Amino acid sequence: MKPHKSGVSFIRLHRSYLLAVLLLSAPPLLACPQDSPQTVPTAPVLHTGVTGFIKASGLDDPQYVLSFVPVQRLLLGATQHPLTQPEIAKALQGTPVTLDDLLRLDLLRKDHDVYRLNYLLLTVADQETIYRVTARLGASLADAFRAHQAEFDAIASHYKTAELRRQLMFDLIAGAALNWGGLALTTELGYRIQPPRHPNGSVYFVHSAEARAHLDFQGLYLDSETAPGSQLTFSTFGDDSPRLRGMPDVFEGVETATEAWRKTPDVYAALQSEYLALILLAVDDAGQVMNAIANGADTDASLAKTLSLPEERRKGIVNLLTAIGYLTASNGHYSFGVPVLLETDKPLVDATLHLSREIMTTWLQQNYPSMQSELSGLSPMRNGVPFSLAFSEVWHYTFGFAAKSLAERGFYANPHAPGNRYEGYVPLVWANSVLKGPGN
Repeated sequence: MKPHKSGVSFIRLHRSYLLAVLLLSAPPLLACPQDSPQTVPTAPVLHTGVTGFIKASGLDDPQYVLSFVPVQRLLLGATQHPLTQPEIAKALQGTPVTLDDLLRLDLLRKDHDVYRLNYLLLTVADQETIYRVTARLGASLADAFRAHQAEFDAIASHYKTAELRRQLMFDLIAGAALNWGGLALTTELGYRIQPPRHPNGSVYFVHSAEARAHLDFQGLYLDSETAPGSQLTFSTFGDDSPRLRGMPDVFEGVETATEAWRKTPDVYAALQSEYLALILLAVDDAGQVMNAIANGADTDASLAKTLSLPEERRKGIVNLLTAIGYLTASNGHYSFGVPVLLETDKPLVDATLHLSREIMTTWLQQNYPSMQSELSGLSPMRNGVPFSLAFSEVWHYTFGFAAKSLAERGFYANPHAPGNRYEGYVPLVWANSVLKGPGN
């Protein structure tokens, strides 16, 4: 089971914090830093992500701490039995991680003379149980949405670019409603714990899954990535397919670029900060360009006149937006190749989200008790972790299955339909006044 990426434009905060989550929330699939590879296996046994946003790095970032395979093996063992201090000390030898780090990051908690699992870590058996239960529940949730097909189609008809309406409704229903809106709604209803604020100002909870599960996640549209600019925000919604033409996903290569410095946390953190600053600048430039085009400056000459960007930066970001299909050029004029929501589209957005919320509220009130009952035996629950913490993961897979069913049966665009430019995901660009990311 690959934990959902919550590139959490989930909370409207300083833009760099949001993009930091975007770039740091992906599971650490690369080889993890280790000493003595002959004696310590380097194959990851856990995949880890976060819901929320992390402002820290190095040993203050749980994802960095959990990238060490000995730490992963230790915590996986905690799903089966309480840990002793000597057992922990032995397991952490050869890593920079200490017991105090695990306690400070709330990965373990002390219980008298032993230490117990204190976060959402799902074993293979846990994942298989969640997958089976949520597949059935997701189909039921999809049926609840399909009952309102005519109403959603009527709302979509108000979007001026007819050929992008089905993509837009995927973005609004699978992304903004089921994902972002569902997370907010389930928190309001008391089913889900909101990510807590940590002493360093980060707001997140961390989740891991054992790596040996063999489950099919193609078409489970439960992932979102977002980076805001001063005028427009860029999001993508989809499954775990590579988003090579998505904005901001196209910048995720920074993780590979800094990988060689992971063993030196101070340098690694400084490099990440510098890269993030440059990426944020590029994202903001992209928003300025698309906003100018939306307001009629749709030629190179008019963009040069309207924008105060240096020529090299303006040309560079226009070339990138054209290369990834966000802009199309015809007879010297630019137009949008992906759904773009402006202030004039707010009534359409509000109507979609309002109807979706009504459907989800009714469905959740009818189905939550059985969800909790069927999943009460998961490893974290047996260790005293509340189900409300696990519910975030459970909800992601429930709406992921629902979104898949809706796409495959033609309710909105199918990201895996043959010939798609964006395989497995759909982009969305939106004015900051039109939508709210989770937590707003």
